[in-house]
Amino acid sequence: MRLSRTASWSTVGLALLCVAALSACEADPGLDHGRLATIAGRLIVGSDTIAFSRPIPAAQDLSSGALPEVRPYVPGELIVAFSDHTRSAAMTRLRVGGVELTAVRELALPNTHLFALAAGDAVEVARALSARPDVRYAHPNYLLEAFRIPNDEHYALQWSLPAIDLPAAWSRTVGDARTVVAVVDSGILYDSADASRSHPDLAGRVLSGYDFISDWRVAGDGDGRDPDPYDEGDVPDGQSTYHGSHVAGIIAAATDNALGVAGVDWRASILPVRVLGLAGSGTTLDVVEGALWAAGYPIDGVPSNLNPAHVINLSLGGPGPCTPFEQDAYDWITRHSPRSAVVVVAAGNENQNAAGVTPASCRSVITVGATEARDRRAPYSNYGSRIDVMAPGGDLLSSFANPGRPDGVLSLSKVDGPGGGFGYVFQEGTSMAAPHVAGVVALMKALDPAVDLNTARAALTGSARSLSATECGRPSGAECGAGLIDAPAALTLVADGPTVPPGAGLLTLEPNPLDLGTRDGERSVVLRNDGNASMDWSILYFVAANDNPGPMPTGSVYLSEGSADSGVLAPGASSSILVGVDRSYLSVPGWYRFDIVFEVDGREVNLAVRSTLLPSGEPELSGPTYVLAFIEEGRDGFVLSGFQERPSFQSTYSMAVLPGRNVVIAWVDENRNDVIDDGDFLGVYPYYVDVPAHGRAGDVDVVVQRVLAIAGSGGALRGLPDGLPRGVAVSALREALERSVLNETAPTP
Repeated sequence: MRLSRTASWSTVGLALLCVAALSACEADPGLDHGRLATIAGRLIVGSDTIAFSRPIPAAQDLSSGALPEVRPYVPGELIVAFSDHTRSAAMTRLRVGGVELTAVRELALPNTHLFALAAGDAVEVARALSARPDVRYAHPNYLLEAFRIPNDEHYALQWSLPAIDLPAAWSRTVGDARTVVAVVDSGILYDSADASRSHPDLAGRVLSGYDFISDWRVAGDGDGRDPDPYDEGDVPDGQSTYHGSHVAGIIAAATDNALGVAGVDWRASILPVRVLGLAGSGTTLDVVEGALWAAGYPIDGVPSNLNPAHVINLSLGGPGPCTPFEQDAYDWITRHSPRSAVVVVAAGNENQNAAGVTPASCRSVITVGATEARDRRAPYSNYGSRIDVMAPGGDLLSSFANPGRPDGVLSLSKVDGPGGGFGYVFQEGTSMAAPHVAGVVALMKALDPAVDLNTARAALTGSARSLSATECGRPSGAECGAGLIDAPAALTLVADGPTVPPGAGLLTLEPNPLDLGTRDGERSVVLRNDGNASMDWSILYFVAANDNPGPMPTGSVYLSEGSADSGVLAPGASSSILVGVDRSYLSVPGWYRFDIVFEVDGREVNLAVRSTLLPSGEPELSGPTYVLAFIEEGRDGFVLSGFQERPSFQSTYSMAVLPGRNVVIAWVDENRNDVIDDGDFLGVYPYYVDVPAHGRAGDVDVVVQRVLAIAGSGGALRGLPDGLPRGVAVSALREALERSVLNETAPTP
């Protein structure tokens, strides 16, 4: 699941599930209800549509305003160079737009002077001066400072750090040891009780983490979940990648210690959370619970995390869109985690649209694509409008930055076999790009621990250097998001905010981007004036991304009844609007992105919106509905754990089940013939639902889809999701269905 180029994604799961006819059944009176647990959720068919009151018109082109000036400068001082034919020596006073400037002295270069202004904004005055025909250039007297360069022995090979101008960022902050960055990955080469098992470049940087791998067969350490997140390697009889340590080193290797490599953040503490085992694979359940625990969410059977994370790095993923289980988790982290944790994820390495990869396609995360040493999209990196920003990920086939050496990203590892030991290796991938961003977000948190997802994303995207279509290697540079991150500029936006000229408004939109997911029809957006003068605003149109799966005509995007499309905001004032998508206008399933363009005092401001159309649309179902749970019992395979029957379709369910790891199946017999066949709707929740005795698992939402293929006298569901282990055999499920449902029997606890 990791997203480096050496990754080997798990493709466990069932390709075909054949199920015989089911007959109606009632709850078995033989079940011991004193021990039972409860599973509840929704049956989701297609996507919601909501009537709209006022469509936002579509537009073909988008022009965006210039970025505000954010560089620090000496107040009241301007450097002005006059054209060659101007007698600059006679220029002792200037007047620009009512602002008077006085010459302070001539400078070393010909026709160049230092001017002082008693009032007015230096940036605006400089722009006005530069427009005059007798002035070659004018700009403030910018402040510069010494860049901090670490003394780590291999820093010269770390081209990725100056690529995002980290030396300038380190002049502002090198981080804070109180900032916690969780590395949810393969574990880490660090043992607090044994220095001989610890990578020296992690000394003093690692907190007590946890191993969340549930299945001892893939854990590589002989057991299941435990308090030891040590990386035992992912290749038992060969050279392991030690992926988690490589990622952790990029973020926060011990720096300026004359040893090894430098980290993006020199001081942050690493919280290791082990979720990837043999072959670098792991389950969605382990990854999600590991991320939740890292953020401070209590997990049954696991001690509380005493060091909740400020930043969570997920350099992992798999094929398919974001699941509801993942989405709920990352939404919780964003909205409720005690330290406003920011989740950073890798975009994937398949050279495809990142909308087809999870968790890259989830909302409430920052999705990162990879660049190589020439600041172009790496040839393997995923792309598309789901990308937020790009960061260095390397290209092992190139030696542009380091002649004679690969242009991968250098970080921590270990050499296996005789004579091996701790060392450093080059790797490539979006797995390497994401921790560069996570490290910069950690530096933001050092400046302001309250920085949240929206603030971090706005700073990163608002300061990034956009990539051209050529640099992105796509028809549009927008498929590389906002572009390559600029670390010092992002920190400046966090610390100082954008420069607002006197007498100007500044529109802030929250959230931005707005994600409507697969089910939301509309959501609220807050408009706030963070400037120092009243501000006129209006909505112009929306612009669809060029990589959307289908067209977005006028009518597909709307403002809800009662939402204004224009107004005036006083300084510090705010208002809200309801923005929605009518998915009935969308004809092609997939992941959509569009920008709603606001005009603010003659300037344009964009609200990015994301939405997904599920493949099945939203048919009106009415057939009898069955929800069943099965649990594995040793060699007997899967037996019925609980069930619920309804005479007609109902979108919610709640049923008593046996405690343990349940598999949940839902069937809508739409043609009412007691056989799962073409025209019916069938779904399997893609992960085990692990529920303790007397416990309750809510939000177990099952997506039911039309049965597309027939096998024998029963039906078939193709493409069953990959979250279930290989041990869930087709025959076991079929036998359990036939034995437990047709015979109307259920196991006694």
